[in-house]
Amino acid sequence: MRRGSALAVLTQGSSGETRLRVGRVFGIVLVGAALQLLTQTLLARGLSKTDVGVVSLLIGVLPLLSTLSLLGQDSATVRFITRSDASAYDLGRHFRRVLLFVLPLGAVAAVVTGGVYRLGFVAVSVLLALVVSQNVLAMSTSIQRAFHRYEMAMAGTRAPVVLSALVLLALFAAGALQLKTALVALAASYAGSAVWVGVRQDRRMTAGSLAERRLIPNAVIRRGLFFLGLSASLSIMVALDKLVIGKLMTYADLAVYATIFAIMKGYDFLFYSISYVLMPRVNAVERVPLRDYNISLAVLAAVVTGAYMLFGKEIVHLLFDGQYDQGTFLILPFALCGVAKLFYSVPSSVVGARLPERALRQFLWFNLGGVVVNVLLDIVMIQRIGLLGAAIATAIAWLLRLTGGYVVIWLNREHLARAPEKSQARSGS
Repeated sequence: MRRGSALAVLTQGSSGETRLRVGRVFGIVLVGAALQLLTQTLLARGLSKTDVGVVSLLIGVLPLLSTLSLLGQDSATVRFITRSDASAYDLGRHFRRVLLFVLPLGAVAAVVTGGVYRLGFVAVSVLLALVVSQNVLAMSTSIQRAFHRYEMAMAGTRAPVVLSALVLLALFAAGALQLKTALVALAASYAGSAVWVGVRQDRRMTAGSLAERRLIPNAVIRRGLFFLGLSASLSIMVALDKLVIGKLMTYADLAVYATIFAIMKGYDFLFYSISYVLMPRVNAVERVPLRDYNISLAVLAAVVTGAYMLFGKEIVHLLFDGQYDQGTFLILPFALCGVAKLFYSVPSSVVGARLPERALRQFLWFNLGGVVVNVLLDIVMIQRIGLLGAAIATAIAWLLRLTGGYVVIWLNREHLARAPEKSQARSGS
C-alpha cells in the first residue's frame, strides 16, 4: 500500500467516490466540532462557573446513560443489516420494537442519575429529554450508516449540536442566556432533532410492500447485550473523570476541567472520524496494514499535538477572556490522552470488525477490567492532586486500553492476513 499524507492510508478506498464521501463525513464532523466549541464558549461567557458545571455534568453523562439504556441494540442492528439480506426483513417494526424498551430505560437512567447528583426538577427533566432523544438518534443513524448513507447518518448525529449552538447564540445575543434558558434550549434541540431524524427514518423503512418481510430475529436483540459491554466500557471512560470530579470536588472545578477538555476535543473528533471510516474498511482488504496505519497516525498525532502545545494556552485565553487560564496546566495530560485515542482507533476497528467473536470476548473482558482500574485511579488521584490527578488517571487508562487492544490483535494475528469469512451473513448473527 502506498504511503501518502497522514490521512491517506486511513481513508483510501476503491474509488474516488469513496474518498469524496470520507471527506464529506469529516467535514460534517469538523462543523459539529466548531459548533460544540461555540456552545462551550457561550456557556462559559454567559453563565457562572457553577451553572457551567451543571450543564457540563448533563452533557458529560449523556453518552454514558444513552449507551447503557440502548443495551447495544444500535451496534447489533448494524451488524445484522450488513451481514444479511436486509430487504427481506421489516426494519421499521424492529426499529419501533427496540425503541419500545430502550426509551423507558433511558428515562429511568436519567431519573436515577438526577437523584444521585441531587439535581433539581428542571435539570432532571432536561436530562430525561436528552437521553431519550439521543437513543432515538442513535438507532436511526446506525441504520442509515449500515446502508452506507454515511453523510446522512453523520448529519443526523450532529443535528442537535448544530441546533443547540444556534439557539444558545441567539439567547446570548439577546442577553437572555441563563441556566434555565440554556437547559430548555438543549432539551428542545435534542428532542426536535430526534423527532425529525426518527420520523424520516421510520417512513423510509416502512415504504413499499411489507407483506413478505420477516421480523428480525430475537437473537439480534440478545446479541446486543454483548455489544453493550464494549460500548459501556468506552462511555464510562469518557465520562468517568467528570462524574468523579462532580462528586469529590465543586461544580466550579468541573467547569474548569470541562472547558479545557472542550478545547482539546480535536483529538476526539479525529478519533471518531477515523474510526467511522476505518472500521468498515478493514474488512475490505486482504491483509490489514497495521504498520502503515500507525505511521500515518504518528504523523497526524505529531502535527495536532504540536499545534496544541504551541497555541493551546492562547486559545483558552482568547475564547474565555482569561476566566479559565488557571486550567491550562491540563493541556499536556489531555494531549497524552488524545494521542492514545488516535492510536486506539486502529485496534478498536480491527477487533470490532475483522477479528472473530473470541477476540471480541477477550477485548470485552480486558476493557471491563480497565474500567475498574480507571475508577480506582480517578478516586485516588483526584483526592491527592485534584484536577491534574483526574487528567493523569484518564491518560493512564487510555494507554492501558490501547495496550489491551494490541494484545488482543497479537493473540488473533492469524486473522490479519486473510479476509474474514462471511458465510453466516444470513444467520442473524
